[in-house]
Amino acid sequence: MVRAVRPDIGAGGLVSAIEVIERGGILLQRPCASFEDAVGALVDLLIENGSVASALRDRAVRAVCDREEMASTAIVEIGVSVPHARLDGVAGVVAALAATPSALYYAMTGVPISIMVLVFSAPELVGEHLNTLAGVSLLLQSAAVRRALQHAGDSAAAVRILRGGNGRAA
Repeated sequence: MVRAVRPDIGAGGLVSAIEVIERGGILLQRPCASFEDAVGALVDLLIENGSVASALRDRAVRAVCDREEMASTAIVEIGVSVPHARLDGVAGVVAALAATPSALYYAMTGVPISIMVLVFSAPELVGEHLNTLAGVSLLLQSAAVRRALQHAGDSAAAVRILRGGNGRAA
């Protein structure tokens, strides 16, 4: 069963990017051979955690890779990428994070990307999709948070880092 993660737009505000990532999963200390391999690993994690149906795997990877070919989501100056796509069959907004002290993959020769947050949403959730991307961006602005994530011992530690990174949930 695919778990729906729908942002709460009530008095409490939007469900935080941290909670969306926590539900989707965190992959640590696993370098990948390429951008596509990193996307595939995070899609597999989303499938494993019930956030994406296994039948969507190939379509999800292709959607992100195709979108990345149009415009890169890598922020090479800080070694982060936030690839994303709106995809039929996804319930709500889902995300997963990967981090490694070395390169998760290389955006280009000699340009390591060590943190990736992969975001998918249902096509009709344009605002929620953009709000999640903005929340992820805020989380990863801090160099101290990025360094700590790269060296986190497990996913629970990574969540603690994200929750304490800017003093509030994004």
